Amino acid sequence: MDKITLNAHAKINLSLEITGKRPDGYHDLVSFMQGLGLHDVLSIEKCTQKATKYKLPHCTVNGIVVYLCTDAKTIPTDMDNLAFRAVKAFTDALGDSDYEKFGLTDTMLIDIRKDLPVSAGIGGGSANAAACLLGLNEMTGRPFTLRQLMSIGAAFGADVPFSTFMNAYRNREVLAGLDGLEEASDSAWTAGIGDIVEAAESIPRYVILANPGTAVLTKAAYKAFDEIGYTDTDKAGQIFVNDMEKYTLKADPKAASLKRFMLAKLDADEVLMSGSGPTMVAYYKDIDKAGKGIATLAELAAGDASIRAWLTDTGK
Repeated sequence: MDKITLNAHAKINLSLEITGKRPDGYHDLVSFMQGLGLHDVLSIEKCTQKATKYKLPHCTVNGIVVYLCTDAKTIPTDMDNLAFRAVKAFTDALGDSDYEKFGLTDTMLIDIRKDLPVSAGIGGGSANAAACLLGLNEMTGRPFTLRQLMSIGAAFGADVPFSTFMNAYRNREVLAGLDGLEEASDSAWTAGIGDIVEAAESIPRYVILANPGTAVLTKAAYKAFDEIGYTDTDKAGQIFVNDMEKYTLKADPKAASLKRFMLAKLDADEVLMSGSGPTMVAYYKDIDKAGKGIATLAELAAGDASIRAWLTDTGK
């Protein structure tokens, strides 16, 4: 296989509770996560250096030159990009520098058609990393099971295990034959630092995502909980709660204002921030109410071009 294209679906947190800090500095959490209809499109293509005419950003990863082509101007183009880090983690896991026997060339091109906002709490970067892991696994003859890919992803991103689990499900027709695919699901309870993922029954909803055009540094948000305090582990496991709001809605007044507007004007069943934010999510059982809600948000966005809103679904 010389090329593969996958949809890299975002996620939302229907709940997120921070239960403590680990000795390694990371934080333990309990979260209910689901996939979203919204996605980027990621392609991986083998090529050769002699044939490569791209004047594109690139990194050399374990001896492989990886070019990045994207229509987004705000994503990293170095090893901070989670797609690049996925290539490194995957080739590290192969444990052999003779990549030709796995069908890999010394150069590859990753193309990301970006529709998901950056630093928005919906796991756009993790979605790209997950699609990259799944795609590389297919191109190399499936050396790893789904759970092994999730473990590889856990080494460089807390949301990557779930994103891999969920994106395997969302791309299941392309990935038919992947060992462990039958376990994949659109929904899961996650725990630990996100490395514990257990499939759960989905909670189908129509959702409006609204991003205020600001960004939240996840690291700063987690660090704040050393002073804010944590949820008692024995009481964790609720739906439609997000501990991160305690930090983000104070640190980002525009996000706080957007949530107040959505609560007052959108007639939603629930309004909750996703992840560390600042994306706000309005949940609906009724598609007609959701349609009226997105129209109301469109009026708000007409007066503030930095606000973006989408109507999609989750748990489908």
